[in-house]
Formats: sequence, structure tokens, C-alpha cells
Amino acid sequence: MNLFLTNSEQAMSTADGIAKFFSMDKIEEFLVQFAFDIFTVIAIIIVLSIVRRIGKNIIKRAFAVNIDKLQKMTGGTNRRKGTLESLVLNIWRYMINIIGLIAVLGVFVPIQTLLVGTGSFAVVFAFAAKSMLDDIAMGFFIVFEDLFSVGDFIEVDGATGTVVEIGLRSVKIRVLTGETVIIPNGNINKVINHSISNGQAVVDISVAYEADLNKALSTLEEVATRTFDLYDEIIKRPVVLGVQELGASEVVIRMIAEVQPTTQWHIQRELRKIIKLTFDEKGIEIPFPRMVVYQHNGGNAVNE
Repeated sequence: MNLFLTNSEQAMSTADGIAKFFSMDKIEEFLVQFAFDIFTVIAIIIVLSIVRRIGKNIIKRAFAVNIDKLQKMTGGTNRRKGTLESLVLNIWRYMINIIGLIAVLGVFVPIQTLLVGTGSFAVVFAFAAKSMLDDIAMGFFIVFEDLFSVGDFIEVDGATGTVVEIGLRSVKIRVLTGETVIIPNGNINKVINHSISNGQAVVDISVAYEADLNKALSTLEEVATRTFDLYDEIIKRPVVLGVQELGASEVVIRMIAEVQPTTQWHIQRELRKIIKLTFDEKGIEIPFPRMVVYQHNGGNAVNE
């Protein structure tokens, strides 16, 4: 009988506890606190968004106003200025995002607990995110060793295009077809930078074996003089090196020209156009594929 009463009392005590937990006062207190937390999170996001935008404008204005000092500090060119501006903006964005994450978590978790947990998490994160740390380290090497800068035309990791952004973790390249390729900094091994030195326009011209070789060479010399006067991108008068190859059906002559950075492809196209038009005027034949058909008619071979 006593055991039955004891169990009944415990059941009633549990029911009273549940009733108190779900009482209107508790529910109202929970809803008020939840609404306050949500309002705080929204306020944090709005404030940090404003701070982020203000900081971004200040950074851009600082780089624009102090461009002369920055050029002296970074080697006298706009290349480094654009790269450092991109990197500083990237760091500012990461910093604001981290502060925002900690502030939002601090609304629901005591800040002391959060800091202790963050310290422990940082140790685990350092081991787990080795590739991320490699990307960040490589990002600093790219900037401070001036491997390439924003606006440079480069070839890297199978992508060829213009660098539009250098960040802590990745590089963004706009390729010739318009797409933006994102390459992690840690994956960058070999870089070909076409923007840091003069380019070399190389044009191979095929001439038929039947054509007058000396006439073709002298005509190319005339083209070299004309194009040097015509295009400001050509730094030195193009040089006709001579016969480069004796092919199966053509004689290959090579011409080279030192040009301004990243203009070699444009000059190569212009040289080919002028050479074709000039050869047509001079009657110099450029070989093209031909098909010779032999037809046997009554035992006699006829060449058509």
C-alpha cells in the first residue's frame, strides 16, 4: 500500500513539473527571449553589412587617393597596387565574416564557453584544414614575390586569361571565352606571365617550291619595314630569320618581331594578313593541298 502511494506521489510530482514547464509564464518567457535573440541576430547582420560596405569604400578610396605613394612602395606600377587592393579587400571580407559568425553564436552560447570551444576547435581545424592553410600561405607568396598581379595575362593550371582577383585562398581568371575560372592557390605550380616582359610575335610563312625564294625573302623584308612603321605595338623592326623548314610541299620561312606585352597575338594576325595580300600582289604562291588523280584509259596513264 505504501509502495502504491509512493509511486502515485512521484507520478503526481512529475506531472506537476511538466505542467510548470509548459505553463503560460514559461512559454511566454521563452517566446520573448527567442524573439529578442532573433532581433539581435538581425541587428548584428545589418550592422556588420553596413560596416563591411563602409570599410570596403574606405579601402578603395585609400588606394585611389594614395596611388603615388603606393606605386613607389610597390615598385612604381599599377599592377601591384591592384593586387594589394584586392588582397586587403579579401582580408577585410574574411575578418567581417568571422566576427559576424562569433557574434551570432554568442547570442545563443555564453561568450566564455564559445571562446574555450573556439580554441579547441582551432587546434582540430589546423590539422583538418591543411589544404586551406596551404592555399593561404601560397596566396601571400604570390603577392609578395610578385608572381603575377591583377590585370596580368597568364597561363596557369590549364587556364589562360586575365587575372581579375587574387584572394587569400584562390585566384580568379577570366579566360578568353568570358568564363571566370577559380583556381585554389595551393594548386598553382607553373605560371607563364605574358604581362611582365615584351612579347615575341613569331610567324611561319609557307612558300611553294615553284616560287622564287629570293623574291619571297625580299618581299618579307618589305613587309617588315612597312609593319614597323604602321604598328606602335612593334618595338623593333621585324626580322626575317630565313628558311625554317623544308616541308613535304612547301618552304617555311620564319619572321619574328619584338612587341609590347600581350600584343604578340594581335601582331601575328596582322602580319599574316599583310603577308597574304602582299604575296598576292607579287604573284608569290602560297601552297595549298592538292589532289592528283591518275586514270588508266586503254592502258595509257593520264594525269588529271
